Amino acid sequence: MQKEEVADLLKKYLAGNCSAQERGLLETWYLKYEEAELPEFPQEKKDLQLEEIWGFLADQLDLPPVIERDVKSTLLWQKIAVAAMVLITLSLGYYFYNFQDKVISDVQQKTVHQEQSFNNKATLTLADGRVISLDEAKNGEIAKEDGITITKTKDGQLVYEGKSKLDALNNISTPKGGQYQINLPDGTKVWLNAVSSLSYPAAFNGDKRTVKLIGEAYFEVAKNKKMPFVVSTNGQEVMVLGTHFNVNAYGDESQTKTTLLEGAVKVKLDNSEVTAVLKPGQQTIFKANQLEITPVDVEEAIAWKDGYFLFQDEDIRSIMRKIARWYDVDVVYDRNVSPKEIGGRISRHKSLNEVLKMLSNTDKFNFKVEGRRVTVMP
Repeated sequence: MQKEEVADLLKKYLAGNCSAQERGLLETWYLKYEEAELPEFPQEKKDLQLEEIWGFLADQLDLPPVIERDVKSTLLWQKIAVAAMVLITLSLGYYFYNFQDKVISDVQQKTVHQEQSFNNKATLTLADGRVISLDEAKNGEIAKEDGITITKTKDGQLVYEGKSKLDALNNISTPKGGQYQINLPDGTKVWLNAVSSLSYPAAFNGDKRTVKLIGEAYFEVAKNKKMPFVVSTNGQEVMVLGTHFNVNAYGDESQTKTTLLEGAVKVKLDNSEVTAVLKPGQQTIFKANQLEITPVDVEEAIAWKDGYFLFQDEDIRSIMRKIARWYDVDVVYDRNVSPKEIGGRISRHKSLNEVLKMLSNTDKFNFKVEGRRVTVMP
């Protein structure tokens, strides 16, 4: 991203004209500044210089006075301006202007080196009742079942190989704070998020490839026009021939979301003729027996798979449900907490305290941690 583009983006943000994605990017810059190992300024000095910095930015970006007054009422926007100015004055323009690429690079590196080892936790239950803890099992062959060989690879994936005429059902489930990748017998790849389970046959026979999902999973379905792939969740079915999509069907969420990245899928409600066909970049929302199609930022839907939380104007209770599933904590709310939205990107490889600190830096909420209990306060 060039310097001129950053200036234009900051100007749009300060004027309140940013898209949700652009606003999330700038807020992420601020959050990254807060955690970065940069030369530290005392808080008193930051406070004293705030008006000078704000005036400089307003002058450089040619902000109208009325906009300046409105924006200054929001402390987060002030802090983003301070962060931007500090980075510039510290001659860290390269860091600032190229931050988006740096974030992507960091996430990719962490995904390669940590995704398969950091929180690779799951339990496999075979059709005969055997239970295998996959995070404790050694790499290599871990089980055989009716002609099917099940292997755990060195990078932690579960792979099925072989053929069988039996529809022996297997189940893989993840705990809080766990995730897992599995390669199904047909070659379909599935990434399972925390507190989720997938039931599937050890070999696909018949005219359909049907699996049952509770929780959240990302699918890269192997193409087979003669045998559609069906994901069954509570209240709906997703039918595909070969495509990439994400399904969020947690029991503690008020709606089920199906997001399409590539190809096409058909979503059908149980016991109903209601269907919807998605195009890439669209999402169905199933709630109260209604099915709605909406355009969506697919990056937000699969951020968990790539190792981070991505919040784009997201309600604090929705955010804390994700955090509770990942860090295995119980969340309670102070009675004075009001619905407020937060944007930004945070690595899921950070500690709970680091994540809560970054959220509290938005000046919208405070958090108190007592053992496994997290209290959200104004």
